[in-house]
Amino acid sequence: MRFILLFVLGSLLVVGSQVALSLGIHPDHLASLRYIIQSGTGLAIGTAIAATGLLGLAEKYQHTVSRIGPLLKRKFLGDKLHLGVRSADELQAQIRHFWQSYRNAGFSLALFMAGLLTISILLSQSSFSLYIAGLGIGIAVLGAVSGLLGIKGLIVARRLQQIAEKDAALLEAQPDQRDEEPILHPSAPPRVVWASDRHRTTTRSRSRSLARRSLSAPR
Repeated sequence: MRFILLFVLGSLLVVGSQVALSLGIHPDHLASLRYIIQSGTGLAIGTAIAATGLLGLAEKYQHTVSRIGPLLKRKFLGDKLHLGVRSADELQAQIRHFWQSYRNAGFSLALFMAGLLTISILLSQSSFSLYIAGLGIGIAVLGAVSGLLGIKGLIVARRLQQIAEKDAALLEAQPDQRDEEPILHPSAPPRVVWASDRHRTTTRSRSRSLARRSLSAPR
């Protein structure tokens, strides 16, 4: 959860810094150099924080799913065991879904930054009032689209991460699979008794009979 919070805080800092920078670079109302440096520094720091959150989220998920694959092969999977994935194919499908959501979250921030920068460049030669109006509309539209895309991506990625952590914990608590002894079918042929076995059995029986007769004979 902390990585998602880092990404959200970094994204908010990026949005605020880029909006402030866009307002200060218009030729008719050019801000001071200190203001521009502060806005640029906030933009760089916010981007670094957001990237750290995304990288941490990806690393944690990758570490979790790397444990699930071997556990699925080694552990006993009961019918009553509630798992998100029960095979290698299902695990791969979940991983693809996670990375798709992960990319959407990262793309949402890149979309806002690139879109606002494009609007600032296109309207840089217009009047300041038109520039502010266009910038406001762009912020509203880009904020709504990027916000929905990013929030949905984060929610899905977080949910898949929780499922993976739960599966790993359940599988680790399960006993290992055991190789079952082969069960003979009722229609299987009977055991073959070789001639040597029958000869030894007959010889032992005759020896025991002779011993009993010698003991019972009168002296």
